[in-house]
Amino acid sequence: MKIFKYKLSLENKTFIKMPEKSAIMDIQMQDGIPVMWALVDPESREIEVKINMYGTGGETHKNSLKDEYISTVQDGFLVWHFFMNYE
Repeated sequence: MKIFKYKLSLENKTFIKMPEKSAIMDIQMQDGIPVMWALVDPESREIEVKINMYGTGGETHKNSLKDEYISTVQDGFLVWHFFMNYE
């Protein structure tokens, strides 16, 4: 197992490729960019995952209650909430 770092987009959704056997640890801002850390098994097959980012008070997609909450990040006066999308 290893810890990998993934830079996320400041867009509403980010697609990233990561090993299937991964456990997301946290998301924080680093140099103005949201960054996600995950404990991964680099030997497992790679999959594409979708991470959605919503601002407080912003619209989510219609099935967002099925998504897995990851983290909330404060960026100055802005607050972002990140979810793993299984749609």
